[in-house]
Amino acid sequence: MTAKKWFFTSLILTVLSLLLIGGVVFFVDPFFHYRAPNEKFFYKLYDERSQNDGITRNFDYDAIITGTSMAENFNATQFDRGMDVTTIKVPYSGATYKEIDDNLERAFDSGHNIKYVLRPLDYSLLVRDKDELRLDMGEYPVWLTNDNVLDDVKYLLNKDVISRYALPALAGFFMGRDGGHTSFDEYCYTGTNAKYGKEYVLMGQGKYKRPKKVHEPAKEELEMLAGNIEQNVVSLARQHPETTFIYFFPPYSMAYFGDLMEEADLDKMLYYKAYAIDKMLECDNIHIYSFTMHTDITADISRYRDQAHYDPNVNMTIMDLIMDGEKSGVSEDRITSENIDSYLEAEKELLKNFDYNSLLD
Repeated sequence: MTAKKWFFTSLILTVLSLLLIGGVVFFVDPFFHYRAPNEKFFYKLYDERSQNDGITRNFDYDAIITGTSMAENFNATQFDRGMDVTTIKVPYSGATYKEIDDNLERAFDSGHNIKYVLRPLDYSLLVRDKDELRLDMGEYPVWLTNDNVLDDVKYLLNKDVISRYALPALAGFFMGRDGGHTSFDEYCYTGTNAKYGKEYVLMGQGKYKRPKKVHEPAKEELEMLAGNIEQNVVSLARQHPETTFIYFFPPYSMAYFGDLMEEADLDKMLYYKAYAIDKMLECDNIHIYSFTMHTDITADISRYRDQAHYDPNVNMTIMDLIMDGEKSGVSEDRITSENIDSYLEAEKELLKNFDYNSLLD
C-alpha cells in the first residue's frame, strides 16, 4: 500500500469510527439531550450535572424536586402520592442558587405545566454572587445546557458517555433487560452508605464560647444577597404565578448554629434569612417553610453526618410536614406575612440562647 492510500484509508476508518461512536451515543442518548428515554433501554441515572438538563426538558412531569444535596434523599413517590403529581428529582450537589435556577428556567422554557417546585434554600449559599457557578467541581457542561449544536461533539464523542452509559444500555437491551431508568427515589440517594453521629458532626469541637461582640453585615455581602435572591429565587416565581414554589430552610443541626454563634456571625445569618423571606413574601405563589424550631431534629446530632446533612428519615418528615401544610393551609412551620415577626423573634430567641455545650454531652 502506498503512503497516499494508507493515509486516506486511515482517515476514512477514523471518520467511520467516530461516526459510529457518535451514532451510538445519539441513538441511545443516555443524557436525554435530544429526546425522551427510549423505552427499549434501561438508563442509569447517575451524573446530576450532565443528566439533569435532559431530564428536565424531555421527561414527563408536573412537579420538580430540586436543590443541593439537601434534596438528594427525598422520595419523589412520596410527593407523588401526597400531592397527586408526577415528580422528577433533579438535585445539584454543592450547587449555587444560580445553577439550580438556570435548570428551573429550562424546565419552564421546555413547555411543561409545572404545578409545584420543592426546593431547599441553603443558609450557606445565601450570600453568593448571583452569577456564581461551582467551577471548582470540574468543567461546567455548557455543551449540554446551551442550544449550540456545534459543541455537541463533546457529548457525542465523549469516552465516558460511550463506555459508562451508552454501551451498558445497549448491552442490557441485547441481554433482555427491561427498559426504564433509575427511579427518582434512588437517583442521587446518599443515605445508604453515609455514617451519622456525634463523632462526625463535632470532630475537634471544644467547648462553645460566646463572642464578646457580633459582626455586622458588610455592604458587599448585602449587595450579593439582594442580587442572589432576586435573580435566582424570586424572579422565576414572578414570571410563573401558575406554579407554587415551595421553598424551605432545611433543619441544619444546632452544631451549625453553634459555630455561627462562636464566630460572631449568627446575627448576620438571621438578618440574611429575614431579608430573603421578606423578598419571597412579595410573591403569593412562594410558600416558605422553616424547620429551625424542630429541636427534636436539630439538637439530635445522632441524625446528622455533618453539621448540615441529616438522615433520610428527616427528609421524609420534612416532606410530610410540608404536604400537610399545603393541603390543610395550616402549618406552624410555614412563614407568612401574618406570622413573620413572631416566627423570626422566636427563632432568634432559640438560637441566641440555646445551650450549645449540651451537644457535647
